[in-house]
Amino acid sequence: MAKNKDTAEKPKKRGLRILLLIILPAALLTAVYIRCNPKWKAAELTVEPAGRFFDIECLEPEGATLETRIVPPEGFARVPAAEGSFAEYLRSYPLLPDDTKLPVYDGSTSDFSDLAAIFDISLGDEGYQQCADSVIRLYSDYFYENGQYDRISFMFSNGDECSYDHWRKGKRFFALGSFSAELPAGLPDDSEQQYRNYLKEVMRYAGTLSLQKESEVIPAEELRVGDIICNDVHVVLIADEAVNEKGEKCYLIGQSFIPAVCFHILTHTEGNVTSPWFTEEQLSQDSFAVGSFRFEKNNIRRWKEGF
Repeated sequence: MAKNKDTAEKPKKRGLRILLLIILPAALLTAVYIRCNPKWKAAELTVEPAGRFFDIECLEPEGATLETRIVPPEGFARVPAAEGSFAEYLRSYPLLPDDTKLPVYDGSTSDFSDLAAIFDISLGDEGYQQCADSVIRLYSDYFYENGQYDRISFMFSNGDECSYDHWRKGKRFFALGSFSAELPAGLPDDSEQQYRNYLKEVMRYAGTLSLQKESEVIPAEELRVGDIICNDVHVVLIADEAVNEKGEKCYLIGQSFIPAVCFHILTHTEGNVTSPWFTEEQLSQDSFAVGSFRFEKNNIRRWKEGF
């Protein structure tokens, strides 16, 4: 009887092993597929009044875009922007109402007050759109809205390149720690949702270190819209520029930070004057402050070929 029992159990064990050999690879492939195919979902942002108790120079509260909300200082005029340029894109970017608290991705708001204007820009619900991510988002959205899909390509911090042109054709990245590899793990899809999914993947694995790898140091006198000021821990973006008859320039500078918040234009205060314009002289110092961060002159950089 024992021999018959053993004989009966062998097929059961063999069947179990076969089942495991089927289930485990299927589970592994499913896990890889899920990891390679992130899903971007817009966060529900809270927009509420801030109750500003101080004046900001050059501010036109009724202006709905960067160009109409923040005017140049006296004696300065905006540097002409070519039609379809990144400068024109940023100048026409819609803003949240003036004197608004800074929206945070989790639905809360921040009382951060060193800002002149907040971009009306969406955030993902998982909080990836931080400092470097907000720069990547604006670069990428500009190319996307202009149909320049081949220019949407960003480096991960490990040095691997993640191309949207590949992504929309079905390629995906499997990343684990410092390792990443491109895989055929999706279907061709050029929908806006898939574009946002791509950006979420980039934001997971790119940062200030990768932006440094993709950019070169430039002198302060060469600064223009689209350039960045970037060190290992933070990055800000040159969002606009103005010039006077002497050729002296000043700049609007924007950022996001941790936790992820809407991209916003910074201010600085000297004495009793608060202004959103940073002068070329300020940014030409060996060491200078922008917002809560201090930078060095070799942190002034141009991403790839610039804009």
